[in-house]
Amino acid sequence: MSSSISARDASILSFGAALGAASMYLAIRISNSNRRSNRKRPAAPETRSLPPFARELERNVALHQIRLREWEDMEWRQKSGWRGKDFCHNPEGRAVRVLSYYYADDNCPNGKKDMTGVVWFGPDAESHRGLCHGGAMSALMDDFCGHVAFVTSDSPWSGATVQVNVSLKKPVKVGSVLRIVGRVSKREGRKVHVEAVLDDGGGWEGNAEPVVYAVLEGLSIDGVKMSEHDDEIATRTWEMHTCREGRRHRRDSGWNIKRVSNSQM
Repeated sequence: MSSSISARDASILSFGAALGAASMYLAIRISNSNRRSNRKRPAAPETRSLPPFARELERNVALHQIRLREWEDMEWRQKSGWRGKDFCHNPEGRAVRVLSYYYADDNCPNGKKDMTGVVWFGPDAESHRGLCHGGAMSALMDDFCGHVAFVTSDSPWSGATVQVNVSLKKPVKVGSVLRIVGRVSKREGRKVHVEAVLDDGGGWEGNAEPVVYAVLEGLSIDGVKMSEHDDEIATRTWEMHTCREGRRHRRDSGWNIKRVSNSQM
């Protein structure tokens, strides 16, 4: 009986060793494949390789850079009740990604209350070969329409976009970094009318005038409660902050809220 058990144990050990070797081989293949995939994975350009208009916006410390915690702090976002990543502000997004929004308030030299965005159109926005889907441009316009209304009100997420009229003027090539600039054109009670243009920033790559890719006429509604939760996150306000380098930030008070667990939601 003991010899039979020993033979069976040896067989099991032999099978286990073979299975372990196979698993290790598969793990190595997957790891190497992921490394190759990551090397090929297109990424948004770094600041130094951005077009001149984008670098100028970064240098202009008179502008407020808009910062929402759920755009940047993924752990806080998940633990605070969000189910996924922001469609246009996902730091790992490969479709349409807003790299930065900047807002000019009353204290800016030109006196215009414009909001300007630097936007990257990645490979996951592709439709026709080498060109981005028009829906990616429209999604950007939707995002801009809502946030320019929020930035000019008392708090983030203080309403919602309800109408997006977009005229697509020119196809956007995959990999393009473009500028979106717009403003609140009119307020009628809670109705916030927004206008914006998506262009190449103008004055670079030999262009004397901006090349226009899309035009927006949109409408947002201010002061509408969208969240079903009644907590600190739902009642955030805007705060002004200046960092050591002199960069001004218009950021939400959510940066002051401690991380919460899902059980607290």
